[in-house]
Amino acid sequence: MTLTVYGPLCTEVYQITKPIDRDYPDVNYYIKHLSSIGGRILEAMVGTGRLLIPLLEAGINIEGIDISPDMLAACQKHCSDRNLNPVLHQGCVKNLEIPGKFNAIAVSFGSFMLLENRTAAMSALQAFARHLGPQGRIFIDLELPIEDFKTENIVKQQSPIDCPDGSTILLQSTSRIDWLNQLNTTVIRYEKWKDSKLVATELQNLPLHWFGRDEFIMCLKENGYKNITLCANYNDDLQPSSYQDTMCFSAALA
Repeated sequence: MTLTVYGPLCTEVYQITKPIDRDYPDVNYYIKHLSSIGGRILEAMVGTGRLLIPLLEAGINIEGIDISPDMLAACQKHCSDRNLNPVLHQGCVKNLEIPGKFNAIAVSFGSFMLLENRTAAMSALQAFARHLGPQGRIFIDLELPIEDFKTENIVKQQSPIDCPDGSTILLQSTSRIDWLNQLNTTVIRYEKWKDSKLVATELQNLPLHWFGRDEFIMCLKENGYKNITLCANYNDDLQPSSYQDTMCFSAALA
């Protein structure tokens, strides 16, 4: 069975567990900041449109890019259902190639950590820089995958997920940590059952490459970013004070 990044079953589970209309903590944060910037904006690693759609509905001129055709198809359908017609691109942010410049590029909900190593992350930062216009800013939030640290090499069976078509998806996962390279790799097995029959299976390889606070600030500076700001948990008035906090970075090229 071939390992996927975000295949059909993973996408189906994502849509059920992270539906579009839920009250997510990052939505108002990005509406506030991206509305004040205006102009052409890109959400990298857009997924199913969880963040893109409320931003579009807020009148923000935002496009999306994702490496997964299944995620993009789901995003397009969610948009069409809401009479939205965004510009969506398929591609990898490590070698981002989209014509024109953006006033801002955002990567939310820890998605930047899916870039599997330091080289990939630095390539993405450099690609973002090439696509930013004058005074353009990036927004990236990161977490520390502490809970995964506690369950290394333990096979976890998650609760069954009921699907709208009457089927059930079972998930089993195990993770391995490369402490030297700051990489937690989880392999997830999906099994879709309907009428007591196994109808589909999928293996997902899920890398999470983590950064420390000061380490990521240094990476931003080394790649030409300045005017770096940091807050915690999508609240401009809070600074990170715990390993449980989401670290929300923003930076510009000038």
